[in-house]
Amino acid sequence: MTVVRLVCTGLASLGLIVALTTAAQAQEQGDNVLLTPSDITWESRGATGVKIASLHGDPAQPGEPFTFRLILPDGFEMEPHTHPVAEHMTVMSGRFYVGIGEKMDRPAAREYGPGSYVVVAADVPAYMFAVGETVVQVHGFGPMTTTLVEQD
Repeated sequence: MTVVRLVCTGLASLGLIVALTTAAQAQEQGDNVLLTPSDITWESRGATGVKIASLHGDPAQPGEPFTFRLILPDGFEMEPHTHPVAEHMTVMSGRFYVGIGEKMDRPAAREYGPGSYVVVAADVPAYMFAVGETVVQVHGFGPMTTTLVEQD
């Protein structure tokens, strides 16, 4: 497997260089995070139509827990990539597809609907795409960096 190393935090594809802010952390009280939907601040990420909301922590910090949500527009694709830590994803709405492998193979990807939970282990190449607007919550322990798998 040939990889291209990206020095960034979070998702990095289609202009999704994620530098999560801690706007939501204003609602933190000690170790507690108390957020209602109206407390969540969404930020657009480039021309892709993706929106992101930081809920807790900083994914760039080693060993620190983090949680963020993504609103993925219909047609969103994330090419094969890896992370050095396990990526935990809960589908909140929409149709989210995940496949394991170094090549994008849409027919081989499995559909995950609302309430589904997916963990992609550290260093395992995976790809994702959305059909219809889809909301996914991602959490884990930093550092969450992304390495795209180089396509031949």
